[in-house]
Amino acid sequence: MTVLFVCTGNTCRSPMAEGLFNAAAARAGLRARARSCGLSAFAGAPVTPEAARAAFDRGADITGHIAVRAEEGMAAGAACILCMTGGHAAALRRLFPARAARIGTLDDADIIDPFGRGEAAYQAAARQIADAVDRLVERLSREQAGA
Repeated sequence: MTVLFVCTGNTCRSPMAEGLFNAAAARAGLRARARSCGLSAFAGAPVTPEAARAAFDRGADITGHIAVRAEEGMAAGAACILCMTGGHAAALRRLFPARAARIGTLDDADIIDPFGRGEAAYQAAARQIADAVDRLVERLSREQAGA
């Protein structure tokens, strides 16, 4: 199973979600893998140092991540597509209407973009992402166990 996380630039939130999900899934023995992309990503851009630190503080190494722009092929291969905000989800549904049923948000509340807002904003975003990812991994683990 592939989970796709989506944000704006794919240098902060969605790479943190990807790394944190993959680490949590491995710990849980979940047969799933995450990828990430951005709606307006500058392909090849590195993850921000603040995002890398925030993810590392929570057990995920995302230092080698490079930004990828959202494309139909990525969406087609994903079992679920989880966006960082409701706005991202709405935009993605317009871009890929055939995938609309699989598109949602990672958390009930939008995950605020920490880009350019300092270390505390990155840590707050990482906390919210980690909590939501943990809930997601628990739910997927229960579903796989029942399958």
